[in-house]
Amino acid sequence: MNCKELGIYVHFPFCKKRCLYCDYTSFTDLNLIEVYLNALKKEIILKSKKLKNRKVKTIYFGGGTPSIIKTNLIENIFLTLKNNFDINSLEEFTIEVNPDSINKEKLSFYKDIGINRISIGFQSTSNNILKTVGRIHNYDEGIHAFKLTKKYFDNINVDFILGLPGETTSTIRENLHFIQNSQPSHVSYYLFDASHKTPLKSLLDNGKMVLPDDDFLADQLDLIYDFLDNLNYKHYEISSWALLNKESKHNKLYWNNLDYLGLGVSAGGHIDHFRYVNTSSLNKYIKLIDQGIFPYEYKNKNDQFQELLETLFMGLRLFKGISYDSLVDRFGKKLTDEVVQSLKINLKSYLCIDDCIKLSKKGLDYSRYVFEKMLDIHL
Repeated sequence: MNCKELGIYVHFPFCKKRCLYCDYTSFTDLNLIEVYLNALKKEIILKSKKLKNRKVKTIYFGGGTPSIIKTNLIENIFLTLKNNFDINSLEEFTIEVNPDSINKEKLSFYKDIGINRISIGFQSTSNNILKTVGRIHNYDEGIHAFKLTKKYFDNINVDFILGLPGETTSTIRENLHFIQNSQPSHVSYYLFDASHKTPLKSLLDNGKMVLPDDDFLADQLDLIYDFLDNLNYKHYEISSWALLNKESKHNKLYWNNLDYLGLGVSAGGHIDHFRYVNTSSLNKYIKLIDQGIFPYEYKNKNDQFQELLETLFMGLRLFKGISYDSLVDRFGKKLTDEVVQSLKINLKSYLCIDDCIKLSKKGLDYSRYVFEKMLDIHL
C-alpha cells in the first residue's frame, strides 16, 4: 500500500447485551443508534476534507454489533463514505455480525452494497461457555448463521476465544471440528486476556468463576496450531489463520503500521505518523462533532523513533515479522540499527534478528512480555 492509499474503520458501538468478557466501547440503549449515526456521518464529512487525495483500499464495519443496525441506516453510512472518499479501488469490505442478528435479507443487502467479507462472532461452539459469558446465541444458531452466510459470501472469518471459563480439551476439539467441517476462509483464535476491567474479571477476582490454568492453555495452543496447520490454514499473525489468499487486508494495515482512518466512538487512526483515539464518551463524541471539532481523547504526532517502535511493535505480530530493509527504507539506516541493537541486548532470546525481525518460538510463547519490554526501549 502506498502513501496515497487508506483503510477505513467504522465503529458501531451497540449490542443487544454486553458479554461478560467484553472491554470494547459498546452500549445497549438501542434508542441512541440514530442520533449516533447522524454524528458519525458528520465525522466522515469532517475528516474527509483532509484526505480527498486518498484511495480507499479497505473498509471495516466493526463493533459492537453492526448486524443489529437496520439496513437503511447502514446504507446511509456507506453512501456517506462513498460520497466523500474515493472507493473506486476498494479491495476488501468487511462487516462483523453475530449469529443471532443475521438473516438472508441482511446478507443480500450487504452483498448489494459491495461488502465482500463477513466476520462472524462465534467465540465458542460450547453452549455452556456461551451461556456462562453472556452470549445471546447458541451453537445451533451459530451453525445456521454460518451456513446461511456461505450462500452469499465466500470470504468468511470466524472468531473464537481460547481460555474462557468452562474451557476443556473437549470444547476446543469441538471448535476445531467445526472449522474442519465448515472450512471458513479465515480463523481468528484469540487467547482470553483477563487483565482488562470487565464484569468477568470481577467475577474471577471474587472467586465466582475460574479460568483454565496457563499450562493447560499452552498445550491447547499447540493443539490448535497443529490442527489448523494440517487443514492448510496459514498461521500468518499471532491470532490469525487464513486459507490461500484470504488474509485480512484491513488488519494487515494495522500490523504493518500503515495509514487507516478510525471513525466513531473510541475508534483509533494512524495517518502520516499522526496517531489518535476518539473519545469513548458517546455524549462527548456527539457534542464535539456537532461543534465541528475532532473528538480526540488521545492524539500524538509520532517522531521517527516513535514511529519505528510502533512499526516493530505491530509488525512482530506477523509470523514473517518485518524486514530489516523495509525499516531502513522508512526510517533510515542509522536509527534502524540503533533500535535493532537495543533489541539484541534486551530481547535476544525472544527474537530472530536477520534479514527479517520476528518472534522466536520462545517469543511467541511470551509475546505479551516482549511487547511490554519494547515499551521500555529508549535511545
